[in-house]
Amino acid sequence: MKKKLLSILTLFAGVLLITGCSVKAPNSTGSNTASGSTETKATEKLEKNITSSGALTERGKLVVFAKNNNKVNIDLTIEVEFYDENGALVGSDKEYLSSVGAGSEVAVEMYETPSSFSKYDIYTDAKVETITKSFVNDLEISHNKTENVVAQVKNNSDEVISAMEVAIVYYQGEKVVGFDYGYESDV
Repeated sequence: MKKKLLSILTLFAGVLLITGCSVKAPNSTGSNTASGSTETKATEKLEKNITSSGALTERGKLVVFAKNNNKVNIDLTIEVEFYDENGALVGSDKEYLSSVGAGSEVAVEMYETPSSFSKYDIYTDAKVETITKSFVNDLEISHNKTENVVAQVKNNSDEVISAMEVAIVYYQGEKVVGFDYGYESDV
């Protein structure tokens, strides 16, 4: 799917969030030499620096917002568990995002959101990114700020970005009303 311009979307003007963009880093083996206890402590420290929240769209789907407040790029797993009024688990969903840039905020829609639930819990798992490189700071994002949103992403780096996902969150006032996304490759 090679598109240089994302789809025209017909809702209220939205906010754009890069949910992950990456390229394979040169000379990267992906091996991990850290011991288990050191790795666990490092992971716990990373996870303490992730903030998350959720909002329901008009279609009843949960959009999770997560911010990487770490000083390093991370690979992020977001899992949501949904419960009924009696506290019984009625569903769950999980999303994986690679190359979440330091200081970046991401948004994902949980497609397996049950039609009926009373509460939800959001869990995040983070690991230092080792195989890919984040290009969040090298991207220029623009959109036309009208009811029919047209978004464009420009790669200002000297490297080709092998994969990228752009998410659009639609608001009506302060309320989240919709979500859409698109994938790009070889940008």
